[in-house]
Amino acid sequence: MIDTEVTATVLAIITVVAIAVGVEALLPYRMSEQFSELGVLGSNMKIADYPTELVAGENFTLYLYVGNHEGHVTYYRILVKLGDNTTQISQDEPSDAELLLTKEIILQDGGNWTAPITLSIDQPGLNQRLIFELWAYNPETHLFEYRFPCQLWLNVTAPT
Repeated sequence: MIDTEVTATVLAIITVVAIAVGVEALLPYRMSEQFSELGVLGSNMKIADYPTELVAGENFTLYLYVGNHEGHVTYYRILVKLGDNTTQISQDEPSDAELLLTKEIILQDGGNWTAPITLSIDQPGLNQRLIFELWAYNPETHLFEYRFPCQLWLNVTAPT
């Protein structure tokens, strides 16, 4: 009698575990929070060694990083803009600063992209603000929607 009860209990536990695993496998994966990432990396592809002092007209290289955790394929646009210490930037509104460069990429959910960009700033100036804006395409509205910015501060000197 005891062997029958033990066998029935073990079978019941196995059945419950199998159902739980099966249901989990059949349900679509859902993240608790959907988000995108934008990062600017220095010349050694690290969050460091950013240029702070540049000579006007000389090229310099940075790396852009974008990560997709939106739960679906996402079409991104990154705008690189140049402003100064009076340029307003916001989490809610894009900047009206001068556009220097546009990059567009498509990323699978869970994917990321890192690529070099080469820039040059022609005019000398103190406290130049290099602004990087992340935009994502909305397939329902057929428009790119502003997500958020990040920035680097630079001093640009005249060539000697």
